[in-house]
Amino acid sequence: MPGRHRRGAVLGGAGTLIKVAAAAGAILFGLSSASVQTPALHSRGVAPVLAYRVAGPAYYRPVLVEGKVFPVARSNFFSLLEFTNSWHDPRLRFIDGRWQLVGFHEGVDITAERGTPVLSTTGGVVERVGWTFYSGLRVGVRGPDGRYYFYAHLSGVAQGIREGSSVQIGAVLGVVGNTGYGPPGQRDMFAPHLHFGIEAPGGWINPYPLLTTLYRGTVAREQRGAAELTRLAGKGNAAAWTRAARRLFMSPALAQGE
Repeated sequence: MPGRHRRGAVLGGAGTLIKVAAAAGAILFGLSSASVQTPALHSRGVAPVLAYRVAGPAYYRPVLVEGKVFPVARSNFFSLLEFTNSWHDPRLRFIDGRWQLVGFHEGVDITAERGTPVLSTTGGVVERVGWTFYSGLRVGVRGPDGRYYFYAHLSGVAQGIREGSSVQIGAVLGVVGNTGYGPPGQRDMFAPHLHFGIEAPGGWINPYPLLTTLYRGTVAREQRGAAELTRLAGKGNAAAWTRAARRLFMSPALAQGE
């Protein structure tokens, strides 16, 4: 299920002069603006655009859907985010010269770029932080519903995330990576992704139905927010645009790596 990340386009008609003020190396989580100026086009029956503002590269704030949030942050720039129903897929390892079944996948993998923020789907208490052989760097949160929410293969853990600490819904737990399947520090055995699992009182359950619901709701809300920014930009209302952008995007404090 692709995330369909894309950068919002700035469109200009014939003869439009576009000057983008935001440099390519803009701060990832900051809000920048681009100025778009056009020559007088009255003679062609086209109203001139006096100014246009676009958000610099940023991650959207968590979107609450039915009391939970999707566990991987989406962005307004061109990036990868996709997942399929990988629940109970076989897990094989090459042992003693042959591939052997070592278990079944008790979660869903969400493919994303290394460093993408991982968000707490629920509020709750952090029960586990640290390394396990298969999961690599992981965080486990006990939600208010009694379920255990599991986030694995991280490349870093956010500051303040420690065992016993409380987290709010949508809090940044860490960042996507590809750690695990080895001793502490092992990485690059597979592509970067988040392994997301949910353990109910009766055992692990398939999180895919929940993820699809959260993802659809998240995309719909973000699209409405982006459309509002476009509307405000078209009106040249810089102050309102800035307020709306700050509501839509976040500036998380992230871990720097393994």
